[in-house]
Amino acid sequence: MFWGLTPALDLFEQYLKENETLPDELNILLVGGADSRHILKTLARRYRYGNNIKLNFFVAEASIETIAKQLLLLNVAFQHPEVMGLIPKTKIFMELYGNSLVRSSVAKFLTATATELVKMVTDYDYLNKIMPFVTLDIKYKERDYLENLLKFWCGRDDFDICDSWDKRLRKNLGVRYDTKLGAFDWDLHMRMHSIGGSQVCNQEYRNFRLNGVAFSWLETEVSKPNRSMVCVVVPNGDKFVHHGYLGDMQTGPFIAYGLECEDKEFLKSTNGQNLYRATDITERNLCQIFYEIQHGEKYDHQSITDMKLGPIVMQMGEKRVVDIRANDSETKKVNKCIELEGVTIKFISISLLGLIKYKNEYKDLFDIVYYGSCYLKYINKEIIAHFMKTHAMLLIENQKFVLSYRDKQLQEYEKALKEVLNGAPLKQKSFDVCNDNFAKFVKIE
Repeated sequence: MFWGLTPALDLFEQYLKENETLPDELNILLVGGADSRHILKTLARRYRYGNNIKLNFFVAEASIETIAKQLLLLNVAFQHPEVMGLIPKTKIFMELYGNSLVRSSVAKFLTATATELVKMVTDYDYLNKIMPFVTLDIKYKERDYLENLLKFWCGRDDFDICDSWDKRLRKNLGVRYDTKLGAFDWDLHMRMHSIGGSQVCNQEYRNFRLNGVAFSWLETEVSKPNRSMVCVVVPNGDKFVHHGYLGDMQTGPFIAYGLECEDKEFLKSTNGQNLYRATDITERNLCQIFYEIQHGEKYDHQSITDMKLGPIVMQMGEKRVVDIRANDSETKKVNKCIELEGVTIKFISISLLGLIKYKNEYKDLFDIVYYGSCYLKYINKEIIAHFMKTHAMLLIENQKFVLSYRDKQLQEYEKALKEVLNGAPLKQKSFDVCNDNFAKFVKIE
């Protein structure tokens, strides 16, 4: 729910593989993108193709929790450098993105940011002041739910995510719970590593499967619940009831930024042991993304440590929530985000997809369309013919990184994909469902 199943894409690069030149304006629809990874990487690479290209992102999600999480992460990513330095921004982003438990300072930041986000979703003028590049075009009932969810983030209700995680882990593993470490190792070595996730190391994957803490550093200790991981929040008087954590507990948040890197030094291994963890690669890639978004120039990575933690096995203690109540007096004001000229990010209701074919303003609008792997039911050949330009590109996320799937399930997914798109005015590019990260189609006349 909270992260996607493909590495972050530079959508400029993907577009140019099928078209000779870039237009002055690109309209991009992301359905079920989950975590804004494609938005961030595309914006970071924008300077390489010309900063005068206007980018209009349309984001549709079936889960309001995912919309709230993306608003939070976008707010962190676009914090002004005078307010938040590059390294602190990167680590805060990573903890909120992929950890069930966070540092005390990050928990306070989340409380402060959630308080401001409540004001933004209830007052669009205030949203335009703080994040002028973001627009919310969702239904009133969705906005009401979003408001309640954000109020829970900055509230004082108890939330023991460790207990929630363990209960779901017991249910998912069943009789294998008592031998869970062996099950984790099997999933890592026999599935994750064999399908392209070799940069994920034993220690970090095991830590994620046990307690939901994917990213860790030697100098930090996490003890506060990441309240942005909660799902299905319902008001109950002055408090809220919820279903705890309902997201992915198998693949993890390593795929988006932790498998690929321009600096090949980070991908090296010795005797089958990685020199760098997926955590280190994620940190390096996010530093590059945030720097290039801010400065519009090439990033020159400067290592801040000589430690290579890939093969190191660190002692794991029992994770528990400590002092979960926020101190309101210690929250700080959220500042206006950096300026993004010629960029709009518009969140739209998922129900709009069924009505687009009746709306003339969406006719032949989109140059790039991306669908998450769980959103096939929202694909309609009539809608695609209506809102995609001729020679526009359609990308559909593969389910290769669903670790419980084998070749049979992937082939069934490919069959379902072909059935959904049968008769659509699309030309499919070569696609290997067992190896490729996404399927690519181009609209024909």
